[in-house]
Amino acid sequence: MLHGLSRLLPDIRRGGLDEASVYRRPAHYRARKGLVPAKGMLECPVCGRRARRFLPFGVSGRRNAQCPDCGSLERHRFLWLFLAERTRFFRRTLRVLHTAPEPCFEAAFRARHRRGYVTVDRYSPFADVQADLTALPFPAGRFDVVLSSHVLEHVADDRMAMAELARVLKPSGWAVLMFPFDPRRPTQEDPANDTPAKRLAAYGHPYHYRIYGNDAPDRLAAAGLPATVVASRRFLSGHRLRRFRVNTNHLLLARRAGTEA
Repeated sequence: MLHGLSRLLPDIRRGGLDEASVYRRPAHYRARKGLVPAKGMLECPVCGRRARRFLPFGVSGRRNAQCPDCGSLERHRFLWLFLAERTRFFRRTLRVLHTAPEPCFEAAFRARHRRGYVTVDRYSPFADVQADLTALPFPAGRFDVVLSSHVLEHVADDRMAMAELARVLKPSGWAVLMFPFDPRRPTQEDPANDTPAKRLAAYGHPYHYRIYGNDAPDRLAAAGLPATVVASRRFLSGHRLRRFRVNTNHLLLARRAGTEA
């Protein structure tokens, strides 16, 4: 998760900043703090902060998006609740591979899983391992769980990346994957969108290669990760969606054969 991207958009459009130069900047991984009232109906399940409002976030400045303490966004709060309520993630010590680790999660995940928790990122100076998702430096079957949120859309050869995630999972392993997702249509991608400016216009982000659609489970299944789509609006009641500030969102729970997450 990158902070401050909107301020760099003019330089990115002009072709002055590539993805590596942006994502290697340590300052972009620090969530900004805000003076937000301590009491209110909104609650962050990640850090427990209660507030009347959250901070805006994103290229479009979404309102009430970011927790003023831990920096979690809507998708992070959805993922946290899913892991806590539908998996054994917080009840067992597991071997976990976390791609592009979010600062709002990392300390809690590392405390729970200790040396079994490994972070990987292509550019981040804070990751345990710097590597490309299409060529992971881990043996087959190393991990019980893979967590990958809003990473695959940054990878040109996402099918290779999916196959690598399947490879490093043990046969009974499972993964939770999140990415920009529109269940109403097939995946939107076009090789002609070959510059950050074109990708920003097409996908809303200069470094995205696609917006995934209703064929995403088929892509994952072809890579050895049969997946089920979980929608935030089916998982959470209207009251909890408002309380935790979770928007319309989706995650894909992928399992290797015989897995019970």
